[in-house]
Amino acid sequence: MKTSNVSQEQGSIILCAVGVIVVVSLVAAGVLLNCTARYNATSKQVKAWKESLYAAEAGGDIGYTECRKAASASGTQFTGSSWSAVSGAANPSWTLVTPASFGAGNSLSATVTVDQIYTDTNSNPFYRIRAIGNARVYGLKRVGLDDRMNSSTRGDSLLRKIDFNYDHFIAAYGDGDGNAKQLFPVANPKISRRIELIAAPVEPFEGFLKCLSNFSGPGSAGVIDSYDSHNGAYYFCANTPADPHYSDSRNGNVSVNSANFSQGGTIFGDVSTNGGNLTHSNSNITGTIDNNVSFTAPAVTQPVPPASNPYKPGTPATINPSASATSSSTPDWYLYSVFDGVTINARNDASGNPIETFVTIVVTGDVGKVTINKGVNARIYFAGDLSAKARDIINNNVDGATGVKNANGTASTNVSRAGHLQFIGISPTDGSTQTIDIAPPGNVWATFYAPSATFSLTGNPDVYGAITCNNFSGNGNTGFHFDKALKGTAGPPIDYRIASYVEDVR
Repeated sequence: MKTSNVSQEQGSIILCAVGVIVVVSLVAAGVLLNCTARYNATSKQVKAWKESLYAAEAGGDIGYTECRKAASASGTQFTGSSWSAVSGAANPSWTLVTPASFGAGNSLSATVTVDQIYTDTNSNPFYRIRAIGNARVYGLKRVGLDDRMNSSTRGDSLLRKIDFNYDHFIAAYGDGDGNAKQLFPVANPKISRRIELIAAPVEPFEGFLKCLSNFSGPGSAGVIDSYDSHNGAYYFCANTPADPHYSDSRNGNVSVNSANFSQGGTIFGDVSTNGGNLTHSNSNITGTIDNNVSFTAPAVTQPVPPASNPYKPGTPATINPSASATSSSTPDWYLYSVFDGVTINARNDASGNPIETFVTIVVTGDVGKVTINKGVNARIYFAGDLSAKARDIINNNVDGATGVKNANGTASTNVSRAGHLQFIGISPTDGSTQTIDIAPPGNVWATFYAPSATFSLTGNPDVYGAITCNNFSGNGNTGFHFDKALKGTAGPPIDYRIASYVEDVR
């Protein structure tokens, strides 16, 4: 009879199973250890990658806020103790370095550099904002540990934008324009991301006739159209296709940031509302109609003259500007409580020709009659109301600026008669409404930016220029004619907008 070896065979299977388990456990432990280490490093690096962009955008916001002061409080931008001027820069430039005091564990910081890259014809600056956001990287140095920074052999740090030992950007690109490339040690491992913004001025008269709340006009016997004062004085040609200036006559656009639109006479241009039901079948509009357009018109605060150019003393009935007022960057400043019956003269050259002369007037109360003589550029800020007959708002300039010189003796290129006289309503802080009332007889050549004002045009006056207001009404034979030459030439800025945003991914 045979005997069985089952117990011996079972012992062999157990030994094999234990051996397999040990081997698999060792492999799994190695994989887990490796994955854990790499996950910890990678997760921290991904976190820092995202947070560094947050830091850069925070720096960009700081720079943008400072740029906006050029509109709201000109002369005060970049003057705080945190900002320092960059010496030797080709253009005016300022730098701010934030302390490492924000983010989890105070691990974030930002460096902001703002350059004034361009100035338009009204001395309004354009700014480039470069912001660097830095986020500290915790954990092990894991990306291959190849930190070579020379141009022929670039290591993993340069590829992955992680700075373990040196700042990869400064080593490869210097200041961003290829200058001052060097090995720049970092105090702690970090990730940096860079963004670049362009802040452009928002012109008060970049629109045509813009209303925030209500529009009713033009007068039933009037029209809204346009012209270009580069071609001389206005004349009606919007119904004459053969006229050489016909194309310039059909841009009398109207924008209303509400559904409240009521039309009288013909509008030779485009019309937009915000939620209206306007169609060509129920209107007399030559251009396109869009009922889904919204916009804003920033409020205006009372401007402050720069410390180097304070208010002139007194409240003269006749203003004779100083010699420095022949530059748009150094206007004479005057402060009035009521502005009525004031005449403003221009400077003259040795031959008696008027020179483009610049005056800024701040009125804490109401505005009435005003006369500006040929060559005068008057910006009148007013906190009260404006009420006058059209004939009493006297603008003695002419479209084309014939006979007017610049301070250097060249012929003036400031061709818009309307652009020489600018009324800017200071927005009431209590939310109340200003009023602008233009009564007959006569016509007005001027620009109006008053986002808190009700603009009333009654009788038969026409306005030549540009209008931004809260409410507009025009009855009777009143009309409005937009001067296309105002675009890009009439300031000052009422705000700044971000015109470009890019991330420098080098």
